[in-house]
Amino acid sequence: MSVQYQVKVLRDVENKVLNRRELILRVDHIGSRTPTRNEVRELVSSMFSAPANLIIVKSLKTLTGTNVSEAHVHVYKDEKSLEEIEPKHIKLRNFSKEKEEEKKEGS
Repeated sequence: MSVQYQVKVLRDVENKVLNRRELILRVDHIGSRTPTRNEVRELVSSMFSAPANLIIVKSLKTLTGTNVSEAHVHVYKDEKSLEEIEPKHIKLRNFSKEKEEEKKEGS
């Protein structure tokens, strides 16, 4: 069963100083749970044709009593900028499960 999300871009700003694109998205998930950070990264990746490893979901909040979430997302131009700018705890939130899966597959 595939979950369908409707995504609307509320704000799209190009930050040339930090070499990234800053997005605020509204994700409608009617009749289903709040999307995970990884699902939001995949949605943004397909919408903007960007590699998923350069996308960071800063925050993902569901509005109380609704099936609507607001996501703050950064899409970086290169991996070097992402590593230099994003705090470690944000990178862990976005990439820790992927790294754990890679370790399991490698074992």
